Amino acid sequence: MIEFTTPSGTIDRIGSECKTLRQLEAQLRQCFAHWGYEEVMTPMVEYYKTFTAAQMKDQEMYKMLDASNQILTLRGDMTIPIARLAATKCKDIPLPLRFQYSASVFKLQKDFSGNQNEGMDCGVELLGVEEPYGDMEILNCALDALSLLKDQRYTLEIGNRKFFLAACEALHLPKSTIHTLADLINRKSITALNEYVNQLELNEDKKNFFRHLPWLCGDGTILTQARAYAFDPKLTAILDELEQCRIQCEQLGYGEQISFDLGKIPRMQYYSGIIFEAFVEGVSDSVLSGGRYDHLCERFHRPLPAIGFAIRLDALAKVMKHYPASPSLILSYPPHLQGEALKQAAVLRQTHIVNLQVDISLDHIQVMEGVKSC
Repeated sequence: MIEFTTPSGTIDRIGSECKTLRQLEAQLRQCFAHWGYEEVMTPMVEYYKTFTAAQMKDQEMYKMLDASNQILTLRGDMTIPIARLAATKCKDIPLPLRFQYSASVFKLQKDFSGNQNEGMDCGVELLGVEEPYGDMEILNCALDALSLLKDQRYTLEIGNRKFFLAACEALHLPKSTIHTLADLINRKSITALNEYVNQLELNEDKKNFFRHLPWLCGDGTILTQARAYAFDPKLTAILDELEQCRIQCEQLGYGEQISFDLGKIPRMQYYSGIIFEAFVEGVSDSVLSGGRYDHLCERFHRPLPAIGFAIRLDALAKVMKHYPASPSLILSYPPHLQGEALKQAAVLRQTHIVNLQVDISLDHIQVMEGVKSC
């Protein structure tokens, strides 16, 4: 006997699950609209080359062929299609571009990872504004959106991809070494990291930078501690930028909601500067992620500074208040009075009884003389 189920990493949703997602989506979209972000929609199916141009991993993509044998893919995130859109269809629109979206994204996850292959993302992209001005607008918008979590504690964790890369560039490290260091630091594999760093032909102060990078996470005081390991002026300049970010967030009343992680290295290769993630009590993974991607639009032949973030609705909905299904009024009727029942239902719906079901009632045919509600 065939068992009909959904593909791996996908789920069905019914009733209150759908209502919770839609209510959350509506609140976020209204929040983004208040910031001046206009909605855009992109196709669910894109050319495979669009995503490979942005260096998305091949093993994470759903792939298929069209009638012309062109390779297509289901969109793996929304930032890449919006960068394509900004670089092509929006060339004549004055900058900056402020876009918001709500859409399904598809990304193949490892089996038994517990992660979904299909998810709903709701987010914004700001294109055409240089750092640090665009950074503060987006961070403030993200914190404003997270403030919808009235009863849950959350933290926005901020880092900068350039902090790690600037150190590697100053030391002229080969790509293979950078890749290994990035992987060990990102996974916070302290023992393996120490063993690997000890093998590198570097001065002790440079080795200490990489050894301590995974530990440089916490509140604003971590920025002061990091200065002891900043062996290059570029590293100090990045810490100065993050310090200004901390000051402005405190001035806006978000001082307790932010933290820093200087060892944060993004999974998506297109990030080029500030990066951030939000974590909420009760959810194991981040519910929000974003950052600056100043070179992504160049891949579609239009240099354009950009920054944005996406909120994973499925993850955030886990800690949101569930909205129960609205109560319904049931209008019962015997078979020979269906027409009269439908007319009466139309009158009731016009009086704002929106959840009205009209059901045949075989059990009450003998006792019902007309249309009754029960």
